[in-house]
Amino acid sequence: MKNIALFLLISTISLYAQDYKFAWISDTHIGYKNADEELDSVVQAINSFEDLSFTIISGDIGEKGRNDELETAKGILDKLKQPYYIIPGNHDTKWSESGAIKFTELWGDDKFYLEKDNDIYIGLNSGITWAGGGGHIKPEDIKWLEEKLADTDSTKNLFIVTHHPLNEDIDNYYQVTNLLAGHNLKMAMNGHGHANKISEFNEVPEVMTRSSLSKNNDSWGFTIVENSDSLTKFYEVERDRNPHYWGTVDRSKSVTIPVIDSTEFINYNADVKLNLDLEATFCALPVYYNGYFYTSDYSGIVSCFDSTGNMLWDFDAFGNIVSTPTIIDNYFIVGTAQGDLITLNATTGDQLQSIGFDEGITSQLISFEYSGTRQLILPKSTNSNACVVLGTSTGKVYCYDVETLQEYWTFEKPEGMIQTKPLHEGNKIIFGCWDSRIYCIDDRNGLLIWKWDEIKNFYYSPAACIPVDDGKKVYFTSPNKNVYAIDMKLGITSWHKDKYDAWESIGISEDRRLLFVKGFKDKLHVISNVTTNWMQIVKVNYGLDTMPGKIIEQNEKALFNAKNGNIYSVDRKYNHEKVLFMGSARTQSVQKISDELLMASNMDGRITIFSIK
Repeated sequence: MKNIALFLLISTISLYAQDYKFAWISDTHIGYKNADEELDSVVQAINSFEDLSFTIISGDIGEKGRNDELETAKGILDKLKQPYYIIPGNHDTKWSESGAIKFTELWGDDKFYLEKDNDIYIGLNSGITWAGGGGHIKPEDIKWLEEKLADTDSTKNLFIVTHHPLNEDIDNYYQVTNLLAGHNLKMAMNGHGHANKISEFNEVPEVMTRSSLSKNNDSWGFTIVENSDSLTKFYEVERDRNPHYWGTVDRSKSVTIPVIDSTEFINYNADVKLNLDLEATFCALPVYYNGYFYTSDYSGIVSCFDSTGNMLWDFDAFGNIVSTPTIIDNYFIVGTAQGDLITLNATTGDQLQSIGFDEGITSQLISFEYSGTRQLILPKSTNSNACVVLGTSTGKVYCYDVETLQEYWTFEKPEGMIQTKPLHEGNKIIFGCWDSRIYCIDDRNGLLIWKWDEIKNFYYSPAACIPVDDGKKVYFTSPNKNVYAIDMKLGITSWHKDKYDAWESIGISEDRRLLFVKGFKDKLHVISNVTTNWMQIVKVNYGLDTMPGKIIEQNEKALFNAKNGNIYSVDRKYNHEKVLFMGSARTQSVQKISDELLMASNMDGRITIFSIK
């Protein structure tokens, strides 16, 4: 009897034992100078500790999230003797030429769930595809977390790992913490800040770790986390491989997580005709055609809806969709990040044609009537002259006949991903690229008309801004906070201004006489493109905003999207107001669908059709 009791006691102690250690790496930034060598040194150092159970890696694996950077990182991390669990960061998603799918291809997922004794570690991706300046948790991952927690013993210790801190840095953080209420959350762990730091947010201990990169060219480093029944201790390891204590979290402390109001839609001043929440990640904008609207979510599902929100058909593209589709002559044309160009019957959803490319389709698609002289090999069965133009992850631009998917021309001079929606004016196609240049090509043959290259820094590339024009000049902004006007015929700078605190959003009025520039923080600038004079600064108070978007004007009201989930309007007397709050996700460009109706969307799959009161 005593032996049985002793066995049960030992089993219970073993079950709830908390004495273990693991390594924690963050912000490796492969692609930055010497980052690969330093990560290799970190891996060697971790392998020299025999008592580490696993490694957690909390994002910013690559400097620009390029495929080769991530492949290099995986080659190094796979040398770890113990298992490792990894999530991406904003550097892995903001400039990713794969549309952030390479990460999942390499590591199988961009989130993780790990049980160790009585502890559970959950890693969530807070990076946003092609958007910087803060984090967001995808609606699909919120649902995944909810399902995981439903199957989890609420008495077990929870540790949440994100790249951004689990606070206002992640715009919908409260959707995560609301789910965690009632569970035994012990701490939130994150990278991003490149420093060892312990703080508290809403009673939850927030622990940040350093980057693996050398601080001042002196030493790479990582953290060893030591768990006991009541304490979690953190030690920094650098070149000398001696753990140096830097902080403790009391695991015995009970955390009461406040439940925060999660209202996801407010109509401030609109006549809403339709409000549909698909709870799916949108990189592509919805498109409107002949009274119907079409959505293409990140997972590859294309859907057609009528004006009341009833789904008429859907189609699985079997690939991730990051570029906005286009519709012409009842052909729905969509591209995938895996490189498939697909045409569907816009009425029925039936697949018509498809063709594969050796690179991802990343630009927003445009379509128009082809007017060139290039002849096709295969005969056409209709009188449609519709063509589609697309840009790719490596910088190529293609023009294809829509009916037969035969090539008219290819343009191969760009040296970076093409992300934006090209401007089509007359016979010119104008677009920015992540090689810091702007290109103008002939829509009839794909020949270069001019190239603009006054920006020399990758990070300032005019690649996310959708350019606008007045017929004579093309206008754009870039992350160097400048506004540029380029002569459309010659490709030379007519003027540029550096006082508007611009980022990647610009628009032009219906009469083509005013430019609207969304500033980096709080201000909409109204500029005369006739005189180049500054007309007005409208203080809108939307906060810090790096979300790209095209500003439009309807009935003398400028409308624009914001990072904070709002749609705003500014009238010709410079009065501003909130029109809609669409939830804790970044809104996308507002689109005109008729003389009175507008369509707005956000990155979590909400679609609203409305008019301004």
